[in-house]
Amino acid sequence: MPQISVVLPVYNVEEYLRQCLDSLANQTFEDFEVICVNDGSGDSSLSILEEYASEDERFKIISQENKGLSGARNTGMDYIKGKYTIFVDSDDWLELNALEKLYNKIIALDSDILMYKFRFFNQDSEQYSESVFTNLEVIDASLENKNFNYMDVSDILFKISHAPFNKLYKTSFLREAGIKFPENLNYEDLYFFYMVFFKTEKVSVFRDESLYNYRIRNNSISTTGNERSFDIFEYVYLRLNERLRNQYLQKMKEKYEFYSLNQVKKDHLNTWHFDDRVFYQAIAVSSNGIEFELNYKKLYYEFLANHYEGVIEQLSNENQVLAQKNNDLKEQLANSSIKNKFEKIVKL
Repeated sequence: MPQISVVLPVYNVEEYLRQCLDSLANQTFEDFEVICVNDGSGDSSLSILEEYASEDERFKIISQENKGLSGARNTGMDYIKGKYTIFVDSDDWLELNALEKLYNKIIALDSDILMYKFRFFNQDSEQYSESVFTNLEVIDASLENKNFNYMDVSDILFKISHAPFNKLYKTSFLREAGIKFPENLNYEDLYFFYMVFFKTEKVSVFRDESLYNYRIRNNSISTTGNERSFDIFEYVYLRLNERLRNQYLQKMKEKYEFYSLNQVKKDHLNTWHFDDRVFYQAIAVSSNGIEFELNYKKLYYEFLANHYEGVIEQLSNENQVLAQKNNDLKEQLANSSIKNKFEKIVKL
């Protein structure tokens, strides 16, 4: 049985797939398997996967009709054999020592979830970048080298990276939690992360170095109003001195037309990460920096309230089921106790 299972959804990424597969094949830690889920690719992605699988038995291929990223991840989860599970996107890549570093850390702390640093790679500029979101700086240093739970970080609960790819999970924990990615729903990463995050007492972080490279592809920016292309606006704005934000806001609105961001349709916008979506919507309805700050907070909290209403309801239902099981167990124990007492009386 391998120590780590890598779940790798693959869909039409022939241009970037080899770099991803090479970063896995050449890991310094060798006891792993890669479950490659070919999600109905129409390009040469499958033939590339077959090439690697023929040369390295650790690479296993599962082909299916296109189900989307969530469906591909769920399929991969059905086949994992490793003690630990990690998700990798097929246009990204790992540092060659990533699995070794993560394995040693999660073993040392016996965590259910180990979160680790990642960085952005801009395909056009070939530049790397980090933020408080990617380097986990929002998590207090006092939680370093120890396990914690969501109550320990309740003040930053919605500021923690919810991406599935910068975490190593204990497989037994995932199975016991029974959580999979919701299919055909927006913000599936959010749902998956918080549902597993709320179920464990043992979360830890690895912040020594960035181990995952997240590729940002801006080549379609001028024709699609791509979400990833919008990230740069938010990234810069949040780092500006407050006195400059109003001026920058005006510049952002001017650039919407140039980058086709004014043509983003509602259906497309609904697929964006909620941070980007709320940021985009707040700019659209604001004429100055003060209005934007107010609108951003309003839209942000409205989204969270609506989204987590369903999560809270599910957790409440699960608590009711557990309470019923607990009552049933108490009743069984009570009946067993009465029976034992009766048997002792009869023997006397």
